Amino acid sequence: MAAVVHNGGMKVSETAVAPAVRVNGLVFVVALVALGLGAGVLLYRWRAAGVAHTIERDLATLPQDPEGRLQRWVDDYGAVIVRQALVQLRYEAERPWILSHTSGAQRNDSGQEIWGIDLREWSEASVRREQLVIVVELPRARVLERGPVTGDKVRNVPHLSADAPPFDADVRVRDIVEWSLAKVGRSLGRDVPGATLVVRTRGASGG
Repeated sequence: MAAVVHNGGMKVSETAVAPAVRVNGLVFVVALVALGLGAGVLLYRWRAAGVAHTIERDLATLPQDPEGRLQRWVDDYGAVIVRQALVQLRYEAERPWILSHTSGAQRNDSGQEIWGIDLREWSEASVRREQLVIVVELPRARVLERGPVTGDKVRNVPHLSADAPPFDADVRVRDIVEWSLAKVGRSLGRDVPGATLVVRTRGASGG
């Protein structure tokens, strides 16, 4: 369709201006791409140099003793890493629970008990160092709510009948969190020989 360019009341047909517009547009696009690529390369080099400088600075100030190195990890990264791992395990944003199991006459009936921990009861202060052990302390598991639970994250949540043998919900939640943090624990052991990571329940003396 022929476009019309208005200029001081005069009308100029597209045939009079189209070749110049196409050429200028092409040059403009090429210039933008070249500028973008060039800026991207410069930005990457600048950021990479900055990151390398930060790493060198941190390594220079890193304590040499294993316990000092491990405490540095706790202070700078540990609590944030653990919190992110716990967030990935939550049932949903509105109900930030790590589920242990459900209990009741029938799965997902209105009266079933939902067992687990509520992450709103957890704080980053619950990550601490004990010599060469990183301790992640969790709240005790309890009945969080009654009613059905749905969604992909509950497919592996066991359901127990009301007359089932006693079930240790704390152990179940600790096992889930330990599984989630297994790679973190292995990485700590490589970086600081002898370092381990354990998950405990609040008020308990052992893992």
